[in-house]
Amino acid sequence: MLKLHHASKIYVESGVTALQNVDLHVAPGDYVSITGASGSGKSTLMHVLGLLDTLSSGQYLLDGQDVSHLSPAALARLRGARIGFVFQGFRLLPGMTALENVALPLALQGVARAERLERAEAALGRVGLSDRLQHRPDQLSGGQQQRVAIARAVVTRPAVVLADEPTAGLDPAATGEALALLDGLHRAGHTIVLITHDPAAAARAARRMTLEHGVLSGG
Repeated sequence: MLKLHHASKIYVESGVTALQNVDLHVAPGDYVSITGASGSGKSTLMHVLGLLDTLSSGQYLLDGQDVSHLSPAALARLRGARIGFVFQGFRLLPGMTALENVALPLALQGVARAERLERAEAALGRVGLSDRLQHRPDQLSGGQQQRVAIARAVVTRPAVVLADEPTAGLDPAATGEALALLDGLHRAGHTIVLITHDPAAAARAARRMTLEHGVLSGG
């Protein structure tokens, strides 16, 4: 499903090598965690896997397709259709309700209004927020906002869910809820790549890897 082969990323302006000759294979249904200290290359790896950044060298295959030479527009279409993101900090639009936030990726894909609202409501039901459909982010707790973000990540039925520090800033109870939801998504058949600095969160994954100075090991 996801395959990096001899993947490197060098930021020419700063001379920083963020990824060094990385090999990574994520099969359908995998649950992979990647840990590393600040500056280890985790964010760069997430951006590459999520088609938000490109490699300096090497190859990235998504569902068997080499994305290296796709145009920005083609990358955006593929990203919207095949990648679900759970970001640190939630990234919900403050003027929209939970239902509207979750439906937004479907609107960007041109899905009809009735269908996207139905799918968004079902996704929010899966994360236990059927009674919060019309609440805006500022009316929700941090844990509830992260559940909205998880619902938004899966509403497009993506090939893979990329979770970038999904428990950062959450209290212990909300952290447990968020990780339990990711566990449930995995049991339901979703492919998950979890980027985290938290060893306890990483330990929940079936495969655990470490990134250090741009070098990936383990798994």
